[in-house]
Amino acid sequence: MKFHLLGEKTKVEIDILGREYPSSSDYWDGNWVVSNVKIEIPGYYVDFNANLRTDEIKDFVNDLKLMDRHLSGKAILKNLDSFIHIEGKMDKLGHIEWSGETCYPAGIGAVLTFEFVSNQSYLKDLIKDLEDITYVYPVIGKP
Repeated sequence: MKFHLLGEKTKVEIDILGREYPSSSDYWDGNWVVSNVKIEIPGYYVDFNANLRTDEIKDFVNDLKLMDRHLSGKAILKNLDSFIHIEGKMDKLGHIEWSGETCYPAGIGAVLTFEFVSNQSYLKDLIKDLEDITYVYPVIGKP
């Protein structure tokens, strides 16, 4: 299950491959998902596996829904392990200014920072893809 952030000559693709601990019902262990991160920007191509959390994905889609509803605001995908951090801010013209940072291996590896712009026409598809992911991989338990 994938979601994409798209801009001119830029593509961020995150493919959720499955739960890291599928038999766990604990909030802290059960919400880790293994994913594959691919980023294509002029001059760079990034491809690595990362552990994300379902609560991080849920928070991101909720931010995006508010952005879509109000046509303003920001949405953040922040990863506990620091594999990836992406922030989008919508301007008054409906453009989303994205900034991102990846680190692989997490915490000690190479860092790539990047920025790109997209328009709100991609937002509904992004939200739908993320809702599908959170349906298949809901947040388990309580913190």
